[in-house]
Amino acid sequence: MSGNHRVLVYAVVVVLCLVALALSARAMLRSTDTILAAPAKPPTIEAVRTTAVEIYSGDTSAQIARRLVEAGAITSVRRFEILVQLLGWDRRLEPGVYSFEPGLTTLEVALRIHFGETSPWRVTIPEGLRVEQVSELLIGAEIVTAGALSAALADPGNAIGTLAAERPAGVSLEGYLAPSTYSFPLGVSADQAVRLMLERFDESLTADLRGRIASSGRSLHEILTIASIIEREALFDEERPLVSAVIWNRLAIGMPLQMDSTVQYSLGSIPGEVGRFGYWKRSLTFDDLEVVAEHNTYVVAALPPAPIAGPSIASILAAAAPADVPYLYFVARGDGSHAFAATFEEHEANIERYHGGGE
Repeated sequence: MSGNHRVLVYAVVVVLCLVALALSARAMLRSTDTILAAPAKPPTIEAVRTTAVEIYSGDTSAQIARRLVEAGAITSVRRFEILVQLLGWDRRLEPGVYSFEPGLTTLEVALRIHFGETSPWRVTIPEGLRVEQVSELLIGAEIVTAGALSAALADPGNAIGTLAAERPAGVSLEGYLAPSTYSFPLGVSADQAVRLMLERFDESLTADLRGRIASSGRSLHEILTIASIIEREALFDEERPLVSAVIWNRLAIGMPLQMDSTVQYSLGSIPGEVGRFGYWKRSLTFDDLEVVAEHNTYVVAALPPAPIAGPSIASILAAAAPADVPYLYFVARGDGSHAFAATFEEHEANIERYHGGGE
């Protein structure tokens, strides 16, 4: 075997191994699209300034390679040509407008073009955010403009054919914009972005989960409202059904929910408060608990009229299927977990234990 032939064989083996690894990584990314995050975790934007390259139908691999080099996406025309030829992709490169961030390898660029992945922006919307925070992420990533997004969120036409269309009249899309990682293509409109998030929400509700919601005795909108409170109150998955039980048990006896998260949401709807404390004020005062607002469950003895945030699937499941426990109270332990109680006396003892008598 000649030296050149041996080098070529080794190159093919290396390339095939790299492709296998890349495809495995790609599959893993697709299977874990939704990024679960605690409510307090800062949202993540994976949007970077990129280089756009347009590939036309009928382009040869050499033409594509030269355009990529000129744009700075790759450094070698010859390397790209050899790679796609070895992989059998020289006639299987998809046309479209692609955007490449700095630091990509030639293989990564080739993979993206072969699979037609034109989306330049990946934006992660964590669970537990309110609509205004979701909007800030999309606007901050320069995917949409503030005015266009505001109009899209208010346009009832964008919800037609989705579960959000069944929500009560006059309420926003709060709770219906699915927390997930999104890939937005170049030129996406605000209407398209909102529609994508609404459709992602519908897709996230499996047949089993929809069945649980239907058998819960409450509407989807009510379940989402409960789930959104659970999302903001519970940090650990094992506590979500317990928080849900507290909510259901209090509703059953007409007891005010008295959930701090609903006070935070109410305060976050006041512009002046947002500027001082953000959307979720951490340390609430007794005056805060008395703020007059329809979402404040300290002053309104009922379920809020709409969700207060985008809930996770775990919280939606917990809302539809609360734990079978008699709890009516819970208090933070200080480590992210909570102590639950069925009676006020037990609750007072928990407060004394974890807060020295001060709640």
